[in-house]
Amino acid sequence: MEEPKTTSIRIEPLNPAHLAQWVQDAPLDQLSRFQGFLIGEWLSRVEQRFPDLLPSRSPRCLMALAGDRPVASVVARPFNRRGSCWILHLPELLGAVDGHSHRTIQQSLLQQALQSWTAQICSWVIRCPATDADAIALLRELGFQPLRPYQCWCPPRAEVEPPSSDQLPAGLRWAALNRRTAGMLWPIEQGGSHSHLRQITDRHWLDLLDRNGPSCGVLMAGEAVLAGCIRLPDAGEAGFLELMRDVAWDPRLDQALPQVLNGILQRRRPRGLLTALDDAPLSRILEAEGWTRGDEQLLLGRSMLRRQSPQRNLQLTRSLDQVLGRLRPQGTPLPTPSLGDRH
Repeated sequence: MEEPKTTSIRIEPLNPAHLAQWVQDAPLDQLSRFQGFLIGEWLSRVEQRFPDLLPSRSPRCLMALAGDRPVASVVARPFNRRGSCWILHLPELLGAVDGHSHRTIQQSLLQQALQSWTAQICSWVIRCPATDADAIALLRELGFQPLRPYQCWCPPRAEVEPPSSDQLPAGLRWAALNRRTAGMLWPIEQGGSHSHLRQITDRHWLDLLDRNGPSCGVLMAGEAVLAGCIRLPDAGEAGFLELMRDVAWDPRLDQALPQVLNGILQRRRPRGLLTALDDAPLSRILEAEGWTRGDEQLLLGRSMLRRQSPQRNLQLTRSLDQVLGRLRPQGTPLPTPSLGDRH
């Protein structure tokens, strides 16, 4: 009996021919999203060619193809302006493939991404649901390590009515994210990251400006920042936001954060909000304001830099015979003195 042939999977960078295969079948929103990825793919090549002139901002996309039909994709975005660290999306399945599991396709896409875009990329990060054991196991096989856990919050289902008074407590104000406030928010953003995470992400305070959006800003008390809200680099302006605060809890946040959360919903309703997993005071306020707990998210990272062994010192590679030779007497040894009778 003749066995059915298995369709081979090949990986290619996104190109116009792939989009031509979707014209009839793909949803319009999906098609427009990948059209944006295609433009980003072109711009990214220019950014990679002139890294000293153009900051890295454009995404790149790889497609898994069964024949000529796109079946899965993986998207990567710069995580900093230098382009030294990039963030991956989890691979997206676009269609079923006979003879290949979803995990096999995911692994092929991720491996190709890690191997294809390594010219200037020193490290990678990826965000994954903490309950997705299969995805975490695959990422661990590819060399990723858990870096930081997050708690995802879903916004209230009911529409938020404009408050009768949106005044913050005396002495506090909400300011837009700009060069001045980004530099003031930077110590708070870095305060929640350990040294290994900071080394992998390799970011500068200017990178916070690329995470600005309609609902982003900082809560200021005079010239100090108490909390801030920034857009996730892999979620789009209407996607997920990250809410962070200073390490020490300021009692004024009890009154100010409800107003801040209401303002976030009024400006543009996000899909979700991320906070530190162990931030109990902030979680208490979110629950009181009608936000519900979603999935726990895990940020994983992988460094592409290989530890280089130090060059061997030529002075230390001499043979033991050469070293001990210096200790040997160069002339005829003298007789050992004796205290006995010489006659």
